[in-house]
Amino acid sequence: MVFVYVMAGITAFFALILSLQLSVRVCFDSEAKDEMKVFAKIGFYKIHILPAKEKKPKKIKKPAKIKKAKKIKKIAEPPKEKKKYAIGEIFDLIREIGTVLAGRFKKHFKVKIYKINVILAGDEAEKTAMLYGGAIQSACYLHEFLNRNFKIRKKTHSVKIIPDFSKNRTSCNIDIKFSMRTAHMTAMGIASLIKFLKFWKNPKKTTNIS
Repeated sequence: MVFVYVMAGITAFFALILSLQLSVRVCFDSEAKDEMKVFAKIGFYKIHILPAKEKKPKKIKKPAKIKKAKKIKKIAEPPKEKKKYAIGEIFDLIREIGTVLAGRFKKHFKVKIYKINVILAGDEAEKTAMLYGGAIQSACYLHEFLNRNFKIRKKTHSVKIIPDFSKNRTSCNIDIKFSMRTAHMTAMGIASLIKFLKFWKNPKKTTNIS
């Protein structure tokens, strides 16, 4: 009975770890003092990346006296034969692993847009209008690309691009979160490892290079 409880506890622990979500949130405000804030989150634990905390200066320790080590004569060992692989094999491995990772990454990587507010301004009204037209076109292309390749979630009216003819400087306020579950990341790592082990054990017989 104790064994059953232990196994149930271990299973629950790993299930909890694999269900955790790893996320990185980026907040940028061009008009704020701290322009960019970046923090990562694993489950309920938050790690601040930017702005970095100021580190306290470390006390300099006096270097300890180094004793001279006695030289020990080493017996020369015969050189081991190294495995040699063809360039084609290596490129095939990289391509296969890249295909696996790209497919899984596109399927499970999530982007949540909390806010993208861009206020476009220029020295002249003509310049502002040109900036606005270019920004709208670029935003449409980017939105289509993200929707096609990733899971995008956004609130209503979370993206705003506004021309302001009364200002001389463009400003923006961005808040975006990128996330993926640890289970999906683990699956990507295992799939890549399996591909590599198959390549390591059974490389194709082709012209070898040193």
